[in-house]
Amino acid sequence: MDQGASLGEEFQLLREYLARLSDQRHRRGLVHPLEGVLSLTVLGLMCGCPSLSAIYRFGDIHPQLLSRLGLRRSPSVQTLSRLLGMVSVGEVRRVLLEFVLALEQRRGHEITTAALDGKTLRGVREDGTQLKALCVFSREGLAALDQVAMGNHFEEPQAAQEWIEAVASHCPGLEMLTGDALYADTNLAQAIVDQGKDYTFKLKKTNPDSTTT
Repeated sequence: MDQGASLGEEFQLLREYLARLSDQRHRRGLVHPLEGVLSLTVLGLMCGCPSLSAIYRFGDIHPQLLSRLGLRRSPSVQTLSRLLGMVSVGEVRRVLLEFVLALEQRRGHEITTAALDGKTLRGVREDGTQLKALCVFSREGLAALDQVAMGNHFEEPQAAQEWIEAVASHCPGLEMLTGDALYADTNLAQAIVDQGKDYTFKLKKTNPDSTTT
């Protein structure tokens, strides 16, 4: 299959999943379809747009793209801010996870192993502080499955526990999670056991909690 055609089909698949998100607006008088705005935002971010104003300009200079997304004009910065603020983060996480699982199945990848790793989100700040997240990566398809927001590096075990308890069961076929020595944590170990799974930890002297786990 031609790579360009394949990418186009995969983006169309993403649009189908974005269309599942709840639109809290009254249907009367709607100008911009939510799925179209979100799709434009995704494309803008993929093309390096660092801000909402850059996403607006990106759409404004690509009118042929807007028509394909069902948009009559590029959404203003105010519209982008308002619509993105209305979308449920939890619902977005769920829909994107469903999309990635469907995408990996389409590519012939069975997700059995995932890696947990804390990352600082480049260019993403709140009150002047760069945000951090625990990222969950599929080892088979090298795809990002999910993210859990956290305050600092030492909150990774807590974020991992949250993900295991709330999300891991939505990944059928997932058999193994890997992480570094920081995850030698008592509460995380208990969460794994509560899921009916087993664990083994790598111990390091730099993690004093590991000796009591």
